[in-house]
Amino acid sequence: MIPLLLIPILSYAQVPELPPVELGIGNREVVWIVMQVHLLFAAFILGAPIFVVLCEFIGMRTKDARYDRLAKEVTKVTSIAYSLTALFGGFAILVLIGLYPEITSYMIRRFFPMVAIIYPLLFIGETVTLYSYWYTWDIWKEKKGRHLAVGILLNLFGLATMFAINAPTSFMNTPPRPLATATLWQAINNYTWMPLNLHRTVGNITFGGFITGLIAAYLYMASKKDEDKAFYDWMGFVGNLIGIAALIVLPLMGYIYALEFYKYDASAGLYLMSDRLSMHWEINGVLTGATFLAGNFYIWLSMKRVEGANRFAPYVKAGFIIILICNAIWMTPRHFWPVMQVPEDLLTKVELPPHLGFLALMQAKNTAAFLTVLVTLINYLLYRRALKTGKIIWGKIDFISQYVLIFLGFTSIWTMAFMGSVRSFARKYFHVYLYIKDTTPESYTPTLAFTTAMATLITWVFFILVSFAIWLALISGMQKKGKEG
Repeated sequence: MIPLLLIPILSYAQVPELPPVELGIGNREVVWIVMQVHLLFAAFILGAPIFVVLCEFIGMRTKDARYDRLAKEVTKVTSIAYSLTALFGGFAILVLIGLYPEITSYMIRRFFPMVAIIYPLLFIGETVTLYSYWYTWDIWKEKKGRHLAVGILLNLFGLATMFAINAPTSFMNTPPRPLATATLWQAINNYTWMPLNLHRTVGNITFGGFITGLIAAYLYMASKKDEDKAFYDWMGFVGNLIGIAALIVLPLMGYIYALEFYKYDASAGLYLMSDRLSMHWEINGVLTGATFLAGNFYIWLSMKRVEGANRFAPYVKAGFIIILICNAIWMTPRHFWPVMQVPEDLLTKVELPPHLGFLALMQAKNTAAFLTVLVTLINYLLYRRALKTGKIIWGKIDFISQYVLIFLGFTSIWTMAFMGSVRSFARKYFHVYLYIKDTTPESYTPTLAFTTAMATLITWVFFILVSFAIWLALISGMQKKGKEG
C-alpha cells in the first residue's frame, strides 16, 4: 500500500514536462512592455500623492482654495490610474511566470518574505489609505488636519512599497558577494538599493509634477468658462514648477546611482558609459536637455502675461541660449561609435578632432550640466520676482503653453521608459549579474534603434491610457457640475 504522503509526489511526477511558451512576437518584448507600463503607472501613483499632500498643506496654511482644488483634481485622476497600476501589475506577474518561470521562481524564493508577505501588506495599506483619502475629502472638509494625516500615511505606504519592490530590482544588477551565503537583508541592502530608492523618489516627484501639468493642459483646453481656464492655467504653472524643481535635483541622484555601478564592478560602469550603451546616454542627454529647454520656454511664455515683466524677458532669452549651448556640449560624444567596439587604427576616424576633444571630457559636461541647472534656477527666481512686482492675469497665457505642458509630460514618460531599459541592459547577458546567466535566445543588448522604438511604443501606450484616465475624470466632473446646476 502506497503511503498517503507519497501520492502527491507521484502524481506530480506523472505530469508531463511542458515546452517553453513562445508567443511568436518575442517573450522579452512582451515582458518589456507590460513591466514598463506598470512601472510608469507606479511612478505616477507614487509621485502624485506627494505632490497632492504638499498642495493640500499649502492650501490649509495659506487659506488659498485653489491648492485644495488642485489636489483634489489630481487625486481623482490618481485613483483611476491606481486601478490600471494594479491591473498591469497582476498581468506582469502572470507574464513573468509563464515566459520566464525559472528566474521568476528563484526571485520569489530568494525574496519570499519581502514579495509574499511585506509587499502585499504594504500594497493593501496603500490601497486602503488612497481610497480613504479620496472618499473622505468632502467629509473631512472642516477637519483638514485629519485628512492630511491620511495623506501622509498614504505617502509612507507608497514609499515603503517602492522601497520593497526596488530590492529585487536592484539585486539583479548588483547582487551581494558571495551570493551563496548572503542573508535576506544583504540581498535587499545591496550596492544600488538605496541609490535607486533616492533616484526613483526624486524622479517620481518630477514625473508627478509634469503629469499634473499634462492634466492641467487637457482641462484648460476643454474648459469653456474663464474662471476654469484661469484655474487650470494656474494649475499648469504649479505642476511645471514642482516638476522643474525636482528635475534640478534629479541629475545628482543619477550621478550617485551610476557611481555605485562603478564601485560594484568597474566593467559594468564602463559598459554603461563607454561601451555598448554609451550612445544610449546621448539620447538621455537629448531628452533631459529638451525637458529643461521646454521648462524654460514655459517660463518665458508665462512672463508675457505678467504686467511689467518685459524687463526680465531678455534675461530669460539669454538663459535659454546658454542652456541650448550647454545641451549641445552634454550631447557631444568623444567617439561617434562605442570605443570598445572599434579597432585602434580606426579610432581617429570616429572621434572628435583634437581641438574639440575637450567638449567630450567630464569637466566640460559637468560644467554644462551645472550651468543648465543654475540658469533654470535663475530664470525661476526672475519669474518669481516678476510675479511680486507685477500683476498676473491667469487664463490669458499664450495657448501654445498648453502644448509645452503636454510635451513636458510626454517627454518625461519617454525618458523614464528609455532609461529604465538602459538600467536593465547593464546586466548584459545575466538575469542576476555575474551569477545567473540568461540562456534564452533573446539574451542580447538591443540596438539603440530598437530600444528607441520600444520606448516610443511604451510611451504612446501609457500616454493614451493616462489621457483616458484624465478623460474619465473630466467626464465625471462635468456630470457632477450638471447635477449641481
